[in-house]
Amino acid sequence: MRKRLTFLLVLVSIGLFAQELPKRIIGTDDFAGWKTIRGTKISNNGKTAGYELNPQRGDGVLIIKQLETKQEDTIPRGYDAAFSPESDYIVFRIKQPLDSIRKAKMKELEKEEMPKDSLGIFVFKNHTLVKFPNLKSYAVPEKNGGWIAFMTEKPGEGRETGKKQKGTPGKGEDGEKEKHTTGDLILYHAKNGDTLRYHDVSRFYYSKGGASIALIQETGDPLKTARVSVVGTSTQKRTEIFSGQGTAKEVSMDDAGGQFAFLFSNDTTKQKAYSLFFGSIENGLSGQPVSGETKGMPIGWSVSESCTPYFSEDGARLFFGTARSPAPEPKDTLPDDEKIKVDVWNWQDRELQPQQKINLDKEKKRSYLAVLHLKENKFIQLGDPVIREIQTTLKGNGPYALGKDIVPYQRTSSWTGEHKADYYLVDIKTGIKRKIADGMEDAWISPGGNFVVWYDPADSSYYSRSTNIESRTVNQLTKKIPVLFCDEQHDMPSSPRPYGISGWAAEDRSVYIYDRFDIWKIDPTAMKVPMNVTRSFGRRNQLRLRYVKLDPEQEFIRAENVNIVRSFDERSKAYGFFEADFKNFKEPGLLVAEDKLFGIPLKARESDRILFTKESCSEFPDLWVSNLKFEKPRKISDANPQQKQYNWTFTNLVKWLSFNGEELQGMLYLPEDFNPRLKYPVVVYYYERNSDNLFKHHIPSPSRSVINYTYYASNGYLVFVPDIIYRTGYPGQSAYDAVVSGVNYLINNFSFVDAEKIGLQGQSWGGYQTAFIVTRTNQFAAAMAGAPVSNMTSAYGGIRWETGLSRMFQYERTQSRMGGTLWEKPLLYIENSPLFHAPKVHTPLLMMHNDNDGAVPWYQGIEFFVALRRLNKPVWLLNYNGEPHNLKAESWGNRMDLTIRMKGFFDHYLKGKPMPEWMRFGVPALDKGEKTGY
Repeated sequence: MRKRLTFLLVLVSIGLFAQELPKRIIGTDDFAGWKTIRGTKISNNGKTAGYELNPQRGDGVLIIKQLETKQEDTIPRGYDAAFSPESDYIVFRIKQPLDSIRKAKMKELEKEEMPKDSLGIFVFKNHTLVKFPNLKSYAVPEKNGGWIAFMTEKPGEGRETGKKQKGTPGKGEDGEKEKHTTGDLILYHAKNGDTLRYHDVSRFYYSKGGASIALIQETGDPLKTARVSVVGTSTQKRTEIFSGQGTAKEVSMDDAGGQFAFLFSNDTTKQKAYSLFFGSIENGLSGQPVSGETKGMPIGWSVSESCTPYFSEDGARLFFGTARSPAPEPKDTLPDDEKIKVDVWNWQDRELQPQQKINLDKEKKRSYLAVLHLKENKFIQLGDPVIREIQTTLKGNGPYALGKDIVPYQRTSSWTGEHKADYYLVDIKTGIKRKIADGMEDAWISPGGNFVVWYDPADSSYYSRSTNIESRTVNQLTKKIPVLFCDEQHDMPSSPRPYGISGWAAEDRSVYIYDRFDIWKIDPTAMKVPMNVTRSFGRRNQLRLRYVKLDPEQEFIRAENVNIVRSFDERSKAYGFFEADFKNFKEPGLLVAEDKLFGIPLKARESDRILFTKESCSEFPDLWVSNLKFEKPRKISDANPQQKQYNWTFTNLVKWLSFNGEELQGMLYLPEDFNPRLKYPVVVYYYERNSDNLFKHHIPSPSRSVINYTYYASNGYLVFVPDIIYRTGYPGQSAYDAVVSGVNYLINNFSFVDAEKIGLQGQSWGGYQTAFIVTRTNQFAAAMAGAPVSNMTSAYGGIRWETGLSRMFQYERTQSRMGGTLWEKPLLYIENSPLFHAPKVHTPLLMMHNDNDGAVPWYQGIEFFVALRRLNKPVWLLNYNGEPHNLKAESWGNRMDLTIRMKGFFDHYLKGKPMPEWMRFGVPALDKGEKTGY
């Protein structure tokens, strides 16, 4: 390895010496303009691609690329695009300019007063772009997309009307409540420009097949009248199907567009009980809506307003949510100082109080799945407060569902970290539930609903059971196969996770299960001998082979089709693709393999054309187009052509033996202008195992918590990223053994490594390891620890505030790997806590620990800081107010500040540059926000 690495370095350096002009060094001013690609789409016919090209700071563009003519159109600030089903147009949102948004933020406007997006429609045939302002949401169906449906709103007006719609309703902002008035629903015909407009619309739904659009209109204040209508897209005829005084919401339709459903309440109180209305365009409303009075509805329950109703794919069933009927809110009769505000923690609670509070809104809105069999007009309650999660099959058409009961294991999961459940077979026709597996973390129901398969960590094996009610046989599926089906590299004191299931054969005849390298075809009845689909090709060549699902709607793996598997070479870290024969069990046939990281392909629905990415340390993951055999691949994007002007980085895989004789791997990043005759400072970064990311590309960007490899290498640093393998009870020492042995290997084998100028940097678990290592050695010139646990004895009983979970499980069974409780192993907890060894620290230490950290309580950083401060050790702590564990992606100012301070810290100690003012004198609270001390 040493000879190979040295030879490669010399070759690169010789090539670089031949360059005539030195390249630019990456600076912080370069970050904003570096671009990323996201939102990649390909039209159904495979002739057009669309993708967003966004700078890290500034206005992006939507690129529309004709893949055959190579014509390219650029839409300023376009995003969230969708192609029409017929591939004749593309529709998208258009952001307001960043400068306008910044000015609005400076005015501290409310969210509903902020500048609104516009809708853009680009028609390919006549090359025209149409725009509509004040967009709220839009929708394009999966078929027959002649009409585009979208809603607009009046700027500056808003009220809360609920959550973003699901399924094929208009596309709103992801995951957030929308505050808005009713708006105009506009139907625009892309081919002829015809426009239909409907006022006072609060909700709409475009049927999947494109035949109909359902809409709710609300008028009147304070007493509202709700009208529900359906518009036929072929005739443009609007049919009113309901009108009543009250509130309507959550409208939906079946795929064909012939049936509709919506919720309605005539309650005038804030807490409303809803009924489910349904019917067909042909016959109108069904005679009797589903309500709290419906036969089979649990006593005191009604239809839930928090679940959008949806139809099964064949339209025979209507699924919806139910819940306890809301109780009227008591009138507020007490002043604030007389109200009781107390959290009562009870040892018998299934969830800790902080977790209950985190989940409070979700629990208030929790609904339980129910189904209405439309032909029989029969209501069946499927879920309940015990079996709360129900997974249906065949897009709602299947005979059975899988129910999940976590209640018996909720309390113990607080300290075990396990997510066990009892699994039940739920008969969709009758609602009858039958327990099928006890205390398992992973269970799946087959797409056809014929089998339930689960993984049992007790013997690392898969089991199955038929859903036939007469069958009680549990089948052993993998126990006799002489390979492991769970993580072979697992090094935590807990059960290793299974590699998972890749899919099922048609009619549930076989289940395809992964081992570490290969795919197995297994009969769920255990009657047939298991077959290795990939003929152990993966294991023989140390290639991890994983099935690529090219059609997201596909229920089964079709053995007769061309099936692609993605490969990862554990030795070289390179990716590729093979053609796998799921029918005849031939060895996989190579399609493409390079020393690159290949992304998952995106396939056109109606052609064999695919888009994919490939990247390396020096190659940005641009988009490539080819056929399914990866023949004649062609690059269609060039996101960052300016990269050629900059001193970049290259990387090598390094191997060495740790102090206890284990073979370890790591990555060494070097500057493009590397000269082996010079001495280079080194920053060592680590977090578990990273060497599998050898070919990952890192664009220059401001830090959220860790160093940017490319930025540091360009600025004359070597960056070393060692893998760490752990021993239970000794996480700190394991990190020391891996990191220090790797650093010593570099020092002893490469003369260009400056042994006196080596620094450490880690965040979170890596931050803990940094804090630990500097208590064990003075070898390093400087260290930076982000969000470090410094005292395991106080952290052990703490809360992860972002989830409300106890931290116990992390220490006993997962990442901290202590393997026991604090009272069982008190000395090990102390031994692994940097705080108790603070007097041994002589390495200058910079920390970041933010006061809104929901993963590691920020007092952990404070404990270590005040101890080192009292001991007169050089230590600094950065606390970004209101920031979480890692700085938020949108916190550009804070990210730039951290980048500047962290590099200034390392530049001083590893390059001998002057100490920044903030390090020498601090930044007093009196000067906060006015002086940076850079």
